[in-house]
Amino acid sequence: MLSRLNVESRLTIRRFSTKLAISAVIGTYGKVGYLTAASFWIGLYSAFCVFFALILKERFLQRDGFNHWDEALWLLLVALGLHTANSFIR
Repeated sequence: MLSRLNVESRLTIRRFSTKLAISAVIGTYGKVGYLTAASFWIGLYSAFCVFFALILKERFLQRDGFNHWDEALWLLLVALGLHTANSFIR
């Protein structure tokens, strides 16, 4: 499936994966707990993606590939999932 995506979509998936990996590493150094710290950083990355989507004037719904809006939504979903998981653990 990845081979059928356009270049921008592949870059979006690569940026998403990189941000998750960086957040996982930074989360290990947090003093508030791993899931809380990782959730915060992923949420912050999501806010930056929205900022870049607005600056670049990208369309919210794009039929032919992924862009910063999609990345922001994915990151927000992961951040909310980690936050919810942290609530159940406590």
